[in-house]
Amino acid sequence: MKRIIVLIIAVVALAGCEKNEPPKVEAKVELKTFKVSAQKVQAFVDATGTVQPDLDGAAKILTPLAGSVEKILVRVGDGVKQGTPLALLRSSDVSDAYAGHLSALAQLKQAERSYDLNKKLFEIGAVTKNDLLTSEANYEQSKAIVEGLKKKLDIYGTSRGSGSKGNLTIRSPIAGNVVDMQAHMGDRFDTSTPLMIVANPNRSLIVANIYDTDVAKVHNGSTVTFTTDVFPDITFKGTISYVSDVEDPDSKTIKTYIRLIGHTTMLKQNMFLKIRIFDGERLLPVIAKSAMIYKEGKFYVQLKTPSGFEQREIKPLRDVSEKYSAVQGLKDGDLIAISAMDKEQP
Repeated sequence: MKRIIVLIIAVVALAGCEKNEPPKVEAKVELKTFKVSAQKVQAFVDATGTVQPDLDGAAKILTPLAGSVEKILVRVGDGVKQGTPLALLRSSDVSDAYAGHLSALAQLKQAERSYDLNKKLFEIGAVTKNDLLTSEANYEQSKAIVEGLKKKLDIYGTSRGSGSKGNLTIRSPIAGNVVDMQAHMGDRFDTSTPLMIVANPNRSLIVANIYDTDVAKVHNGSTVTFTTDVFPDITFKGTISYVSDVEDPDSKTIKTYIRLIGHTTMLKQNMFLKIRIFDGERLLPVIAKSAMIYKEGKFYVQLKTPSGFEQREIKPLRDVSEKYSAVQGLKDGDLIAISAMDKEQP
């Protein structure tokens, strides 16, 4: 009986404790806000590119006759002088001219012997003067034919004693470097297709690949800076000289040509460059980077509205400082949560 009474007293005591315990208050986190301000920010487009030869003033090496490539005498990157042999081509026109030249030489020797003989015979009265004049005319005609064929072979770049066996020798019209090679042994070429290109090594262009979404920000004459890992402490400068009208359908980029300002001899063909093209100043909203939320490849902020906070997508454009960035998708005076991750649900 005593045990029952003790249990009843304990239950009543516990019940009284529960009634007297103060109710739990759920903590409410107040998000701090950041006011978006519009600032003047230097606008630019980042891109990549390579050093390419300046083809303005370069020589496209063409063949004056159609034929096939017998031998390539140079490689890409080789330095050549004016008149340096570049390639040997086999052409039926050259072979015919070469054979005609040999035949004309034989006929010239025969005409010369006949003329010399008739001169001696005329002196002793063994031939008439008409025979002498005829042999002289044949000799002069043979000389003219040989001379004409020799000049033709000179134009083709070959000669009887060159050892080229009637091949067409292609020579460089200028001094420079071979920067492009399209010819290979055995290839057939016509008179309109370049075999190779020889360019001045001291004249280079930068070819940048600009995405089509940025091409509207790129203009002729715009200032450009670029760097290369080969010379990490040097910033090179240039200006845009031409923006192509053709887009690469695979990469969605448009080639933009940049003319260098100084330091041209330091950059070598095909060097990889990081390029920045400037487009003046623009008024852009600037926010704290801590306010950005990255999710599934996109950036968001928590924008304060009269009904509370809502998620708003933004596009970061460029860093203004270590802690601030210019963005697209907000306007001057907007309030955003500066600790936006507190609002984001896990």
